[in-house]
Amino acid sequence: MEREKKRRRRWAAPLLAVLAALSVTVGGIAFFQKKVLEVPYISQEGSLATGCELVSATMLLNYYGYNVTVEQVAERTPKGSLKQTARGLTGPHPAERFIGDPHSSNGFGCYAPVVVSVLDSFFKEGGEKQAQNLTGTDLETLVRSHIMQGRPVLVWATMEMRAPKPGKSWTVESTGRPFQWVAGEHCLVLVGFDRDQYYFNDPYESNGMVPYPKDLVEKRYAALGRQAVAV
Repeated sequence: MEREKKRRRRWAAPLLAVLAALSVTVGGIAFFQKKVLEVPYISQEGSLATGCELVSATMLLNYYGYNVTVEQVAERTPKGSLKQTARGLTGPHPAERFIGDPHSSNGFGCYAPVVVSVLDSFFKEGGEKQAQNLTGTDLETLVRSHIMQGRPVLVWATMEMRAPKPGKSWTVESTGRPFQWVAGEHCLVLVGFDRDQYYFNDPYESNGMVPYPKDLVEKRYAALGRQAVAV
């Protein structure tokens, strides 16, 4: 019996070492780990047809205890429109303002700097929180530095991770440079991950919380300039 116990102990240590090695991935995230944050879900359906960024921002605010609605967030969002001029179509850059009306299906959207500004307008009234523009940060780093710490992240990608297409083009009024919108642009709340997928609160068509394959998300995230916002 004693000999059998010693034999088991000799096998136990190497086995544990192998399991430990298998459980580690890039960035120190456990290979078989799954973590999903409980972020209150809001659909953009019936409210802000093209305001996914604002609905996602509202989910983030609600998560941190700010009792605000999508309409309150929309009211604080700077907006701009496209105009037909002698030079052609002109308008703001989506990093400056929300392009169009978020209530309308003909609206466009906005980029990370606009959302940071809107979030901070609420944070300045009720605490010491501050929004961070994390554009350029890879998804694994976002998971390690934010999701693992209990902080959801707004991520720009495309609707239901479909392939992006060239959208409308116009001249940016502040710079005189051409700009082309990415058709299908979308903003979601990154709430979790597992070995193969990222989990999002997706405001589009009441999708709820949905998983998307990691490699697909990486492509769509890159197509929108790796834009991300967290608190």
